[in-house]
Amino acid sequence: MNKVLLISTRGELTVLENIDLDACVSEANRLNTERGYHGGVHVVEREDGYRMTAAECKAA
Repeated sequence: MNKVLLISTRGELTVLENIDLDACVSEANRLNTERGYHGGVHVVEREDGYRMTAAECKAA
């Protein structure tokens, strides 16, 4: 299961879980754009544990 994580100064919070990696990338990008990267950032964690940064998500 792929995940969208919010990483903030308070720690990590799972925001979304979806089997579709593209859906997770889209949601992370939407949330980052909506929030303007203030107070935390949403990243994608793939099923294999690899995490994509916001910049990598935009390139995907």
